[in-house]
Amino acid sequence: MILLAAFLISVIVGDLIAIGIGAIIEQFSKNISLLVFLAMFIGVIPLAWMIAVRVTEPDGPLMRRLGKVQS
Repeated sequence: MILLAAFLISVIVGDLIAIGIGAIIEQFSKNISLLVFLAMFIGVIPLAWMIAVRVTEPDGPLMRRLGKVQS
């Protein structure tokens, strides 16, 4: 369950970053901003999964903070 929550948080943060970058690029070219946004939107999913898995590893930072490290 913690893995899923970490994944969802990572996706939301990544998509917000993609929206921000897309909005900045839109000032220069609407066509290019759409392509950049879609590429980042699709790229966020595997990146967010890798981050979520890394963070929720048994000896990862989130598990250490929650006190669920296995000895």
